[in-house]
Amino acid sequence: MSERSGSSEAAFWGDADDTEALGHYRSLIDSIDAGIYRLDADGRLLSVNDRIVEITGFARERLLGEHVSVLFGRDSETIEREIDRLRATPSDDSRLLDLTVETADSEQIRCELRVNVLRSDDTVQETVGIVRETGGRRRRKPEATEATFRRLFENVPGNYLIVQPGGYEIVAVSDAYLDATMTERSEILGKTLFEIFPNNPDDPADGVENLRESLERVAESGEPDTMPVTHYPIPDRGTGGGEPSEARRSPSGERTEFGGEEFEERWWNPINSPVFDPTGKIDYIVHSVEDITPIVQELQAEDEQELLHAPDTSDSQLVSGSNSQLASDIALRGQELLQQAKQSAYEQLHESEERFRALVTTTSDAVFSTNADWSEMHRLEGSDFLADTDEEGPSWVEKYVPPDDRPRVQRTIDEAIRAKRSFELEHRIVREDGTAAWIVLRATPLLNEDGEITRWLGAANDVTERVERERYLEDAKERLEAATEAGAVGTWEWHIPEDRLVTGVSFAKKFGIDPDAASEGVSFDRFASAIHDDDRERVEREIEAAIESGEEYEEEYRVWDDDDELRWVVARGHVEYDDGNPTTFPGALADITERKRFERRLEESNKRLEQFAYAASHDLQEPLRMVTSYLQLIERRYADELDEDGEEFIQFATDGADRMREMIEGLLEYSRIETRGDPFEQIDLDAVLADVRRDLQVRIEESDAEITAEPLPHVEADPGQVRQVFQNLLSNAIEYSTDPPRIDVSAVRNGSEVTVSVADEGTGIDPDDRERVFEVFQSLHAQNEHSGTGIGLALCKRIVERHGGTIWVEPEPGEGATVSFTLPAASGDET
Repeated sequence: MSERSGSSEAAFWGDADDTEALGHYRSLIDSIDAGIYRLDADGRLLSVNDRIVEITGFARERLLGEHVSVLFGRDSETIEREIDRLRATPSDDSRLLDLTVETADSEQIRCELRVNVLRSDDTVQETVGIVRETGGRRRRKPEATEATFRRLFENVPGNYLIVQPGGYEIVAVSDAYLDATMTERSEILGKTLFEIFPNNPDDPADGVENLRESLERVAESGEPDTMPVTHYPIPDRGTGGGEPSEARRSPSGERTEFGGEEFEERWWNPINSPVFDPTGKIDYIVHSVEDITPIVQELQAEDEQELLHAPDTSDSQLVSGSNSQLASDIALRGQELLQQAKQSAYEQLHESEERFRALVTTTSDAVFSTNADWSEMHRLEGSDFLADTDEEGPSWVEKYVPPDDRPRVQRTIDEAIRAKRSFELEHRIVREDGTAAWIVLRATPLLNEDGEITRWLGAANDVTERVERERYLEDAKERLEAATEAGAVGTWEWHIPEDRLVTGVSFAKKFGIDPDAASEGVSFDRFASAIHDDDRERVEREIEAAIESGEEYEEEYRVWDDDDELRWVVARGHVEYDDGNPTTFPGALADITERKRFERRLEESNKRLEQFAYAASHDLQEPLRMVTSYLQLIERRYADELDEDGEEFIQFATDGADRMREMIEGLLEYSRIETRGDPFEQIDLDAVLADVRRDLQVRIEESDAEITAEPLPHVEADPGQVRQVFQNLLSNAIEYSTDPPRIDVSAVRNGSEVTVSVADEGTGIDPDDRERVFEVFQSLHAQNEHSGTGIGLALCKRIVERHGGTIWVEPEPGEGATVSFTLPAASGDET
């Protein structure tokens, strides 16, 4: 220290001697808010102040003598690089390092560190570090701490040692190794592997040399190396004591007595395996040993039997050959069984993992574990809709369960924790992308030997689709119920064996039944009593027929509602069976009162219209007959006095009167389509077409028309009206075709309909006129070009519509046209 610094120090501490000043320094260092530590040249802690102890939670005695990595973990490499830099360039200033301190409770603390190198007589010996906290604490996951790895390794069910390459110092040892060799951890840690490795009792140099060669092979090749079988007796567990390496095997091969102590014979199979760091450099070497004593004893017994059957062999040959063969057999058999055991263990582990994955796949979407209070969750297997959480932030429930569901979920978990029992719950969660999902969560507590919960193991299934489907169906049901109320639609389900008819509210009101009673079910007779007397027998008969045949049921009838008003309804339903026996008869009912009233008014209107049309046609045709008669009388009486123009005028007037009469007759026929039609029946279209061709035989021969037709199916229709449709279409095709006309008739069935087409090669129709041709009195040609009233296609449309079908034309100007129409197919006809 310089004179100036020394004088400052003396002034600072006054008259205190060196001992007192040193005490003051220590008090000052301990009172500083920053953590201060001192390292030796090898990076081991020489001293720490109170603040370091307070920050880390380690006892001072636990830290002193440990490498600085006990505080900074892998960040200690950064500290070492900074020390090397400062030692290499003393003039450089130290840098502020941003590092993480690891506490005794496995927490991590962000901090700033400044390192200073202490020099004495130009010799660098020690360094001092000053630590200040810069961030909050966060718990380090247990699996990421060295202490956790050490505990896990020590509890591995196998005989293992871990050594550092180079000096081969032992840094960890498994409990199984200690138990197998009857040694203590304190006797092994810190020693080199050579110090504790068993020598060959007959040749002590062999064991260590073999070990060294094996370790060197691992370091050079980076591959595991299996050593020769090693003989290493251990103290008898019943007596204890003694040094195993000094024991001798007794002639029996079972026990040796040494200094009054007994030892058990043990044969071991050592293997050395490398462990690499992320850069590919060997970080550690694992030294594992397997106890193969039973194998050796088995081989010894076999070898003794062979020796008993070889009388010509000398004793020395026997001993030499036996030992050589035994060692060889032990090595080979030991390796074989070891590999078999490892392979078997791997296969069992793989099979167990596959079974676990298969179980997860088939029964759950995800498997998870939580800590005892559910503040941490970790997904173990399956889908990623369950997110991990830890103790640093909000709990899993707070973070991933929507607020509306959170109280219910938390109550269920709290109750399960209190009762220490399993639970199942359906609720929503928030996915990582912010969308909501529905899950079914099942969890079971894992208890320790004191009956306290240590963790929870659970499974979850994503049931979003199912919940959404149920909600959709529920909404649809509500909408249907609202529609049934608003639209006078009711539903029923008759349980036939129990004679219990369950109905909706609308249905019950329609039949004057109490809705509450109807929801529980009433007898069929109670339902039938509301049907009008004139309709009841028919309805009951049709219901019995539907039950007997299994066909769809549909019937219109009148009922007395709860206001004693007569209403018209239409009921539709079907019977369901179980092993051929009728069980239920569900259906729906609609109020058609307004439709019936409209139909009745329409029917009355049609009657009045028909009467008007008949009267009009009669009254109009009477003057036309008079006009026609007088024109004919003039033509006969004054024929000789009329010139050519007069005859032409008379002809025009006569033709006009005839056309007027035809139009009146057509109009009358048009008005009678609905009222004068015959009931529908099954008819053969081939027969209908044949009749029409006979009626048109004269025109067909005069025009030399050719009519071709495919086999036509049966339909349900009015025979006379269908015949009229064919006659009008064929007449038009002949009239508007070029010479000679070529006409084709075809039909095809489409489900419950038959589509009939009549195609010609005539003049065709303009596409703009495809709708107008079906209007009354619409003719696309002049009277001098083609005769006709313009009502034929309108009649065809009216007839087809009466049959519930449609009619249309596919025009091709100049190349003809195809007129198609549909009729109901005959039931049972598949042609």
